[in-house]
Amino acid sequence: MSVRTFENAAALVALALLSAPLAARAEGAGFRHEKSIYLDDKEGALRSPEGVACDDKGSFVVADTGNGRILTYTWKDGSLRGGTPFKAPQLPYPVRLQIDSKGNVLVLDRKARRIGRVDARNGFAGWVEPKGASSQSAVIPVAFKLDAADSVYVLDVAGRRVLVLDARDNVTREVALPRSGAFTDVAVDAAGRIYAVDAVAAAVWAVDKGGSAFQDLTKSLKDRMNFPASITASRGKLYVVDQNGNGVVVLGQDGSYQGRELSIGWTDGLLYYPAQLCMNERGDAFVADRNNNRVQIFATAK
Repeated sequence: MSVRTFENAAALVALALLSAPLAARAEGAGFRHEKSIYLDDKEGALRSPEGVACDDKGSFVVADTGNGRILTYTWKDGSLRGGTPFKAPQLPYPVRLQIDSKGNVLVLDRKARRIGRVDARNGFAGWVEPKGASSQSAVIPVAFKLDAADSVYVLDVAGRRVLVLDARDNVTREVALPRSGAFTDVAVDAAGRIYAVDAVAAAVWAVDKGGSAFQDLTKSLKDRMNFPASITASRGKLYVVDQNGNGVVVLGQDGSYQGRELSIGWTDGLLYYPAQLCMNERGDAFVADRNNNRVQIFATAK
């Protein structure tokens, strides 16, 4: 065993002990590894990717955060194509992504602390500018999602709220976040229900379409996950990326615990500080495996 391999193994063992029993094993068997992506189309290496987004046509995009760029791929019938990079000076540190119904990509940049739009021709198309919020203070997004109508659900850490924007950036709804908690992500399901995840308490909150306040969907799930970094609503379930626990927790839309997928490691099919997950209608799951400097594709059970 080389010195570097030994050091990596020792570090992972230490991390596993710190996060046990959360990352000690994967309880479920619903994620099957299909592909690991380390390179762009010019064989340039990915570096600390934090974001990934997909559509139901086979396209997916990657926030190659450490390289300050966005990569575009297609995954169809088990075949991977693309890896075309795009860089914009306005987006030096992309971390979260979404693809709208027209093929445009919305990008949250951590340095700019704003959400930008990239059109289908890879041109920067301006910023998302919330209009008509009740508070005139600056909006500082830490996460966002889109629904089928391209409405934008923004987790605003400055205003401690979720803002819902229409296609013209008009604020159509505001829902205050619970007074306590450190919220890291937001999701919306097909029925318009909004979910927010509290990383410190490891709990999920929800508000129905038309509702005025978040209600606790789960109690603390600290015995199931360590530090939930992102949440995705897909196919009637909630998928929560447990960053420090190096796995994915699966919940029902009623908050019921349904299992845990994946675990810590650097070989294919294992995770090391994952950041975001996207899932399409076929059940292809794309995971930004940040500290392994790759994106992994999994087939999931229906």
